[in-house]
Amino acid sequence: MKQSGNLINKKVINIGHSAWKIARFLLLFGLCFLIIKPFVLKITMAFFNPDDLLDASVNIVPRNLSLYYWRVAWDGLQISETLLNSVLLGVLVSLAQLLSSAFVGYGLARFRFKGHSLLFGSVIVIMLIPPQTYNLAQYLSFRYPFGQNFSLIDTLAPMFLMALFGMGFKQGLYIYLFNTFFKGLPSNLEDAALIDGAGSFRTFWSIILPNSRAVILTVLTFSFSWQWTDIIYTKQYFINMKVLPAMVSSIYVRVGLSADTIGSAIAQNAACILIILPLLFLFLFSQKYLTQSIAQTGMAN
Repeated sequence: MKQSGNLINKKVINIGHSAWKIARFLLLFGLCFLIIKPFVLKITMAFFNPDDLLDASVNIVPRNLSLYYWRVAWDGLQISETLLNSVLLGVLVSLAQLLSSAFVGYGLARFRFKGHSLLFGSVIVIMLIPPQTYNLAQYLSFRYPFGQNFSLIDTLAPMFLMALFGMGFKQGLYIYLFNTFFKGLPSNLEDAALIDGAGSFRTFWSIILPNSRAVILTVLTFSFSWQWTDIIYTKQYFINMKVLPAMVSSIYVRVGLSADTIGSAIAQNAACILIILPLLFLFLFSQKYLTQSIAQTGMAN
């Protein structure tokens, strides 16, 4: 009787494990479907022929493959004029954010001084407050900083200066990443450097940064990616200067004298895919280091 009871319990446990595996698979499949479906729709609809939009039997898979909307997206983005500006802006801002975030993160992690807690609280506040809250004040400070005859609007200066002084887009997160990572480094490295006669700056530059490759690549990847797709600051500070994300809203398709709303949306979606393609390759290249950095900074918890 005891053996038969044990067999029944094992069967019940096995059934429970199997049911949990099936439920977990269905849950993950459903979540993946919800996340991936819009992206797949954007891609497949970009290959529609304009005549397919008038055919009610065509839903997801195009009947007649066409590159029409891709051509409209490519022409609307004006790659020859916007690509260089976008790359230059992304590289300069990401490097400036990396430098300033590393300095601030290291100072908050290794030095104790009056107002330390207040400064670290300011970093958290930067992370939490939406940029739309203080965008107007920032804009006015760059509109006529030295009188009405000199303006920094429509130049790279506002974005670069904000990144260099710790107020760039999402920069609170980067400072937090560096701060958490530096706190996890053993202090023996700095003690040995100080014994050898190295100062704080040389210790930071020659010892701390070379041991921070994972978090450096993470910050560079995040900073460049968010700057590459940013439309909040670019629309605010660039009027005549053209960058890729700001061009998406100006793409439209005409039918006669009126605009084709559905066709314009498809062309804009195709433009968005063209913009994020470089980021997909960037994330594939840096995926290993991103995982290491997230694990080391404790964000996985």
